[in-house]
Amino acid sequence: MEPDKFRESRQAINRLCKNIDQLIDEKSLEASQECYQEAAAKLDNLTPHAEGEIQERSVKNLGLKMKYLSIHMDKLKPKKAKSTRIRKEPAPAIVWDEERVGKLSTAFLKKLVTNMAKDSNASVCFGTTGKGIRPSYQIEFGDQNMITFSGSGHKPQEKLLSDGSQIISQPFSYGVVSSILTTK
Repeated sequence: MEPDKFRESRQAINRLCKNIDQLIDEKSLEASQECYQEAAAKLDNLTPHAEGEIQERSVKNLGLKMKYLSIHMDKLKPKKAKSTRIRKEPAPAIVWDEERVGKLSTAFLKKLVTNMAKDSNASVCFGTTGKGIRPSYQIEFGDQNMITFSGSGHKPQEKLLSDGSQIISQPFSYGVVSSILTTK
């Protein structure tokens, strides 16, 4: 092949290789594959026309460059399709009243009363999220100290329940909770 035409073809393939490399850096799999196919087709057309040692070495080097780019393209992941899942609305908040507190298990209420430490001025507020079987609760003692407990293990928690009306129930006094327990 005429050296000037060969050089033009080689430079066109090199430009495509630079574009492919840039697209790989941008993690654009589809665009890099399209550009790669174009460069591979041009290289396939150029290969049989290479004459002499210099042109053959040049074609071989372009082939190696294409193989290198192919390896890096294989590492790219296709873009994820947008999720069409329907998101669930959050469960409605539990409304706590004396009847609902009375539905808690006897074992739960015993541990709750124990955690209230027989402080007749103490009150308890329940968390309004979850299923209401073993709710987290927050006790405010007569001396204004507050402690939050997990409902499942009755262990003290570091973080208090939020004072927002949607996350915490109205307070129930020690007397109300202990009377509910004694009627069970």
